[in-house]
Amino acid sequence: MTEEQLITGLTKGDEKAFEQLFRAYFEPLVFFANKYLGSIDEAKDIVQEVMSSVYENRDSLHINQSLKSFLYTTVSNRSLNVLKHEEVKTRHHSIIKSQGSELDLEDLMETSELQARISKLMDELPEVCQRIFKMSRIDQKTNQEIADELQLSKRTVETQISKALKVLRNALKILIIQIILKNM
Repeated sequence: MTEEQLITGLTKGDEKAFEQLFRAYFEPLVFFANKYLGSIDEAKDIVQEVMSSVYENRDSLHINQSLKSFLYTTVSNRSLNVLKHEEVKTRHHSIIKSQGSELDLEDLMETSELQARISKLMDELPEVCQRIFKMSRIDQKTNQEIADELQLSKRTVETQISKALKVLRNALKILIIQIILKNM
């Protein structure tokens, strides 16, 4: 199949087209992702996620470039997101280690309690708002990447993130006041 036929087949749900896409691109994409990540297992996970996303969104797939470019760009972006996430985790762990001797059990309990409350607040956000916020703050995707993936306008993504931040800020102000009052 030509690339155009492959894209047409994918959008029509042709499993043979998807199988051909998978066979043609899986291994090269894994090697490509491995150059970023330095881990074949992580690279395979990324490529499987991308392939799953292509299959799940096949009926609304909009490829404005060559299929090959689309796949490589998507794998590259996901790999970079994984690296960013790992960097944040590493920074967070090093801060905790450096402050570990300074933190006492009560501080750790308050931090855990605060994290649990924040998690609960996020779970209470409307589903779309919650999903967009997590993609932005946890997966560290750009607003445009989120808009493209969810097929929303960039402005809608920005509005949903602002909405989530406003809810979380207001709730955190109340939590902080409660903690200050508790420690007086």
